[in-house]
Amino acid sequence: MKKTLVLTHEYYPFFGGVARYCFDLFKHFEQKDYLVLCDHEQVKTQANIWHFKFKNKFIKPSWLFSFFRLIKIIKNEKIEQIFTPNILPLGSMAYYLNKFFKLPYIISLHGLDINLALKNKPNLVFKVLNKANYIICNSQSTAKIISDLNIDKNKIKVIYPGRDFNCQVDPDKLNRLKNSLNIQDGQKVILTVGRLNKRKGHDLVIQALSEIKQDFLYFIVGRGEEEASLRKLAEKYNIETKVRFFNNISDAELPYYYKLADVFVLPNRASKEDVEGFGIAFLNAASCSLPIIAGKSGGVLEILTDQKNALLVASDDLEDLKEKINLLLTDKNLATSLAQAAYVRSQDFLSDKEQSEKLKTYL
Repeated sequence: MKKTLVLTHEYYPFFGGVARYCFDLFKHFEQKDYLVLCDHEQVKTQANIWHFKFKNKFIKPSWLFSFFRLIKIIKNEKIEQIFTPNILPLGSMAYYLNKFFKLPYIISLHGLDINLALKNKPNLVFKVLNKANYIICNSQSTAKIISDLNIDKNKIKVIYPGRDFNCQVDPDKLNRLKNSLNIQDGQKVILTVGRLNKRKGHDLVIQALSEIKQDFLYFIVGRGEEEASLRKLAEKYNIETKVRFFNNISDAELPYYYKLADVFVLPNRASKEDVEGFGIAFLNAASCSLPIIAGKSGGVLEILTDQKNALLVASDDLEDLKEKINLLLTDKNLATSLAQAAYVRSQDFLSDKEQSEKLKTYL
């Protein structure tokens, strides 16, 4: 394996699917084989992960100063190639490093990133993708987005997120958490895990639940720009006491929230620019044998099949979402059947380590 420089805005423990995806791909490698440069200081959890400021708002292009700093790091650290999960501007930096210094690079794509990049700078995006040694996609859905571009199809490789979510929990700790959260006997817990943005559809769940007659609690695990508006929405529909936000849950704690849940709901929206590239939270929910309601779009369709191992809803279909939430809360046999089928489906995916080995063949 060539020594690899990972250029990324997000890396674990930063919260988010791209951060986790990159971390899981590289965590099984020897630290001497790769160096991570990341915008966020909190990711400095090991010696080969460095904080690096990519942009300077006072110059154009904003990455120009960091480009020259990169040249020095590449030389000093004996870097042989670049991997980046960001097409603009980090992919463009890799493109110019290749152009001037013949340094090979690999681009990783995740859905939203490629659509926005193609909308803003299609010519540059084509150049970046065309010069990459490989284009790693997190799903067939993401790969399809670029399949119509005039790019060598042999470069496009799909590496799904790994299936390593551990659903085993301490029963005593689970009971203590249930008591501390004041979950009453007979009360149904509905769970959504994911970044709080418009695409995820938390607002749709809140609106649907406002008309549900069953006794419930809605747990929203994640953080993001929509939190304040979601809190206001819950107040508007008079269910603020039923909607609870958890924006600082660790990896060790997260399985307990899946285990407390009766239903996992994430009605992700679809749009021309923003799609669910894969949806690791769905794979985690399936691994924990939860009945799932998901949006009918993007890479979700590569994990779940409507009526077979989940219930799928069309984008922004509030009435259908309400009906299916109510169905899973009242039909125990259906919920159990879907949950069992979802677990079986989750086992079809490779582990983190196996996915890392796939990446290593391209590095």
